[in-house]
Amino acid sequence: MFEELKKRTLKGTLAWSIILILAGVVLAGWNAVSALQVVTGYVDFSTLEPGKINNQVVKIDLAYNFACYLEEYSKNTKTNATTTTHYYYVILTRDGEELDDRFMSIKVPAKFGAELDDMAMATAEGGTTTPMTFYGKIKKLDSEEMYYFKDYLKEFGWTDEDIEAETLPYYIDYMWQPATLIYVVLFAAGVVLLVYGIVRIASAASGGALKKLHKDIADAGFTEPSIESDFRSAKFFDKKGTLRVGRLMTYYTAGSVPRAIPNNKMMWAYQNTVTHRTNGVKTGTTYNVMVYGETAPKGLTFAVANEAVAQDMLNHFNATLPWVVVGYSDELKKLYNKDRAQFLQLRYNTCEHTAVDPAQAGSSVDGQE
Repeated sequence: MFEELKKRTLKGTLAWSIILILAGVVLAGWNAVSALQVVTGYVDFSTLEPGKINNQVVKIDLAYNFACYLEEYSKNTKTNATTTTHYYYVILTRDGEELDDRFMSIKVPAKFGAELDDMAMATAEGGTTTPMTFYGKIKKLDSEEMYYFKDYLKEFGWTDEDIEAETLPYYIDYMWQPATLIYVVLFAAGVVLLVYGIVRIASAASGGALKKLHKDIADAGFTEPSIESDFRSAKFFDKKGTLRVGRLMTYYTAGSVPRAIPNNKMMWAYQNTVTHRTNGVKTGTTYNVMVYGETAPKGLTFAVANEAVAQDMLNHFNATLPWVVVGYSDELKKLYNKDRAQFLQLRYNTCEHTAVDPAQAGSSVDGQE
């Protein structure tokens, strides 16, 4: 039994664990360099040679710019009103201190527009302004952004050859300094996913995922050999055999973890049917068997394939576990929640909690929520 469950748990865990590991590797790998730059200190943009500019997280003390060439808008779909959200300005790498410097862009929120326009005016007149400090991630211009960048430069007589030789297809995407910590958060999230995926596989392979099942058995006072036999002879209520009812315990899977509830502690079981609708149109129905007991006072939900399976399981409970109230009514729900002692007098306290031979089963139940 336990070896079978260990193999089944490993198999069931493997697919999702691999997905978690791959997602973790991608997330951590994609953000590792940026996270390191944020933690150890932003790259000083003025120190970057044009050929080494790619995707760094940088700090720039901007003293010169060559005006705005592109505005980004947001549109209110109800009023059709537009609001400027960002501006793109032309800047020089290293502020033109080296012969090989290139023109590129910086994208900033609209609130900085007036100050940068003043800076652009001062630059055009050969003057200076107090540098403005920005933090951001270097990104590549997309095709539309590059089109407007080139179009702006061509207004001043630049040719495609000039643009190719004197510009870089990158921009600094402004970020509020504390917001750059998102790269650290994403890197950490990737590491967590990676470690969690590995731990899931290791736990399933070593049988660690069965710890809760072993505890369920021990808490119920049964020996594992007796449970081995009970598990083998239990009746299945799903194709994979993960939901089954024995004489001693009912076995199920919570997520990917095998669990069991002692039958002698069950109090109430009934069918719960949920109809799903989207925009008023029925999209499906799910069927569940609800089980309440001393070890599950708030109830356990066992999903089953259809109503026939739900009724089969409830009939099995009714026929083999005579101390369990089977079926639903609002009165039973009220009694269970408001007067548990009286509810237990219906069946739980009226007979020995010894399972009846399934061969004697023959009665049926009604009632569902």
